[in-house]
Amino acid sequence: MAKCKYCHESISRLDKEVCPFCGGYKPLEGTDDSTQDITKVIGQVEHVENLQLHSKVIAAILVILLGIFGANLFYLGKTKKALITLGISLVFIGGFGSLIFFLAWSSPFAYLIFYFVLESLMIGVGIGYLVKHNITDSNGAFLK
Repeated sequence: MAKCKYCHESISRLDKEVCPFCGGYKPLEGTDDSTQDITKVIGQVEHVENLQLHSKVIAAILVILLGIFGANLFYLGKTKKALITLGISLVFIGGFGSLIFFLAWSSPFAYLIFYFVLESLMIGVGIGYLVKHNITDSNGAFLK
């Protein structure tokens, strides 16, 4: 913040004609009013060689094959979403599969019904990974 050359109070750059504290005329003339380049301070990438770019194709293959376990989200570094996906899959397959198994249909295929529902959903998500261009990893970098 700039300082008045008369009273040395902090004033904004908009008060360049009259100081609001002491009423001094042109309080910023003769003072150093240079600005600092904000790009030197914010968002510095220190080690570019450590920055990994994730592949859109690998993410799509992972979501199609192992999407119900959240493997694609683990690959992209989105651990919290991956654990939520894994929990939802376990509840959906284990919980509802058990409900159907014990109440209506005493066959292990009761679990497979819900597995195939989730797997068909994951195939659709995998195709979406290949088609969309705005999918990012945990660092905010777009998939290549």
